[in-house]
Amino acid sequence: MTNDPILELYKHQFAIISLETTGISPKHGDHLVELAIQTVNWNGELLDSYETLVHPGKDIEGFQIHGITDDMVKSAPSASDVVPDILSRLNGKTLVAHDLDFTVRFLEPILNGSMPKLEGICTLKLFDLVAPDSGLRRLEQLCTYYDIEFSVRHSAKSDSLATAKLFSILKNLYAQQNEIEDFVENFLHLIEIEDCPKERNIFMKRKEAKNIANIQKTKLYDLLNRLTSSAGDSVPVRQYLNVLDRALADRILEEKEIFSLVDLATVYKLSKEQVMEIHEEYLRKLIRIYLLDEILTNAEMDDLHLVSDLLCILPKELDLLIEYERTKIPITTPGVQKQLKSLTGKSVCFSGHLNCKINGQRIDRELAQQLVKERGLIVKRVVSKNVDYLITAHAEQFSSKGRKNRKAMEYHVNVMDEKIFWEMIGVVVDNE
Repeated sequence: MTNDPILELYKHQFAIISLETTGISPKHGDHLVELAIQTVNWNGELLDSYETLVHPGKDIEGFQIHGITDDMVKSAPSASDVVPDILSRLNGKTLVAHDLDFTVRFLEPILNGSMPKLEGICTLKLFDLVAPDSGLRRLEQLCTYYDIEFSVRHSAKSDSLATAKLFSILKNLYAQQNEIEDFVENFLHLIEIEDCPKERNIFMKRKEAKNIANIQKTKLYDLLNRLTSSAGDSVPVRQYLNVLDRALADRILEEKEIFSLVDLATVYKLSKEQVMEIHEEYLRKLIRIYLLDEILTNAEMDDLHLVSDLLCILPKELDLLIEYERTKIPITTPGVQKQLKSLTGKSVCFSGHLNCKINGQRIDRELAQQLVKERGLIVKRVVSKNVDYLITAHAEQFSSKGRKNRKAMEYHVNVMDEKIFWEMIGVVVDNE
């Protein structure tokens, strides 16, 4: 302790912890299923937030109270997995909980002697000191009493945030009624852990767990798990993506469409890992199209989440794909962005061989189509009245020779030089 109790308080941090469990007694087989820790300072400022579901190692009881199901914790970390994250957030702080005795009963078996006896601040006991005649006990009652917003009941995160606000009010009231030195002496129990492990940030939140549980219940997920574990030699990426294009056009995967995808994977002896790589590639291409203007609107994000759910791709993986694709967008100037926005939905047709190169590689027809589609334009195989641009390697030598050229002249289609076209849509090609 420092000599100045006020300075001691202002530099001190508090770990506000809340738990959800399968019952009231670990001695009688009850286990932790969710945990949240909010780190705050004396002023009540939130410095760190941690929450996770915990696999209890047994069937969950009390679903009606906390809303956590067996499906939600299937992929959640175990209690031993999150011990480093708990210890690192308790070390050097004072533990705070509503009904501290209950919290300690569940924490001590998990921490398994990793630290000395847990002491801290119980907001229930602190409230009894501040308002001894109220008769209130439950957290939600005290929150109502002090007009603290309490959005979700029996959620570790919501409870811990509410407890943090309650603690802020109660410690201020106590400090008004007593000497500040009394609070320092009676309530600051600094937890010191020798050889404290570093935080690992292993967690699974409720929303993610529900998404995983929903995906695992789908027909596609079930069938993908039945695919061979050994990867095949031939990977029909284009064929599979073409089937996906047709199946996802209406953003609904019907059972017959699911079977078509799985049948194709089975014929080519694709493993689940290979199929998921193709699914991610499909989602990446969609992300690239939506990122043409470097902005993802709410509608675009909703569509990406819908497609990722249909393809059994988790939201966390979708976020990583978006982050990765943001770094790859080759658009650098506002002029190109504006140009691309105006070109979205326009159709193009290629005539003859292409000559431009990217990093020394000649742009073949397949790459050209990919580059165009990723930038929101439509590729047409033949020239018609609905084609906006005909792209050719030598526009200055354009003549009526060839069927596409004749059609372009007949329908007054804009003929554009290949190099100018690539520049217009933001594709950087090699200088010849």
